[in-house]
Amino acid sequence: YVDCYRFRADILDHRGDWAGAQKAYAEAVALAPDLPAAYYSWGLALARHGFLDGAVTKYAAATARGPHWADPLKAWGDGLAAQGRWRDAAVRYQAAAAYAPKWPALQAALANAGRHAGQ
Repeated sequence: YVDCYRFRADILDHRGDWAGAQKAYAEAVALAPDLPAAYYSWGLALARHGFLDGAVTKYAAATARGPHWADPLKAWGDGLAAQGRWRDAAVRYQAAAAYAPKWPALQAALANAGRHAGQ
């Protein structure tokens, strides 16, 4: 059922009901606090709204609950990169690459972080 709650939150967000979406994401997390999916979806939404610190926190929570899932690790790297934290982003991208080594967007992000971190 957690997916129903997080998808509902995504729909509310895309319809412009940010307050309702926040409530639905919180309900999804409360329903299944040990599963990573709701944290990940909530992080994506926070990032779309420019709340990068909150997004990074949700990605970290998702990764703690699903440490072998590359998507939150990449998103975590994206959030760090958006904050100019290139070395930290590269660490997250490298961790994600262990689980999705052929993901083109991840490989591009890792290369980009490497270029910026080396400056």
